[in-house]
Amino acid sequence: MPYASVNGARIYYEVHGEGEPVIFLNGILANTASWAFQLPVFSREFEVILMDFRGQGRSDKPRMRYTMEMHADDVRALLDHLDIQRAHVVGISYGAEVGMIFALRYPERVRSLVVACAVSHVDRPMRLRADRWLMAARLRSGRFLFLTVVPDIYSDEFLEERWEFVRTTAPRFDEVDFDAFIELLKSFLELDITDELDKIRAPTLVIAGGEDRVKPPRYSRLIHERIPNSEFVIIEGAGHVVVWEKPAEFNSVVLSFLKKHSGGGS
Repeated sequence: MPYASVNGARIYYEVHGEGEPVIFLNGILANTASWAFQLPVFSREFEVILMDFRGQGRSDKPRMRYTMEMHADDVRALLDHLDIQRAHVVGISYGAEVGMIFALRYPERVRSLVVACAVSHVDRPMRLRADRWLMAARLRSGRFLFLTVVPDIYSDEFLEERWEFVRTTAPRFDEVDFDAFIELLKSFLELDITDELDKIRAPTLVIAGGEDRVKPPRYSRLIHERIPNSEFVIIEGAGHVVVWEKPAEFNSVVLSFLKKHSGGGS
């Protein structure tokens, strides 16, 4: 399994396919396997890089304070490790927020940016939802965390129609490293970049799930309004995990966007 030692941590990563590089950045409870519906599609036309942030998946989970800026620096170091100068950056939720910070810190490394189901600051309603997740994590019960998170991240329709699939994810919550997850949540609660978004110059696509209860479309619309010349798409009928609920729609929109902004060498 490939690891890169970056900034004092071992970061797990995968590389698939050939073409212009596209790096996918995970949601907070996700890992590289969470892009299962995207990987076979995008790797046919692009070099796909998957990674777990420190504190996630197979990457190191050091007992320390995490920040989203630290994750952005890890992304840069991984691209350096892979000798990639510029990449398309596709993120969802926590990963999309890291992607925006990466675009602000390292604009010369970003060919294009996709921001799905994200926020740019933590207002009171968002903080209350995150605090509920934080409280569940501090109880260190995978079952309780599952029951807390699942009603938030999926649409009602998906829960009704795909409950057997959703239920199969329950054991994964028992595998959560609660200390690391708590630090990831605490780093999210410090997010406050709304007033900086007008500095992002990379071509940007902002995506919202029409039924997203965790980070409703109004947050994505604000990001779109603040990033100059960005595009905005709402995927109707999708909850927060739009990459699972509506993978065909997500893949189509993102592929079209990436192709529009492809060309030249990396």
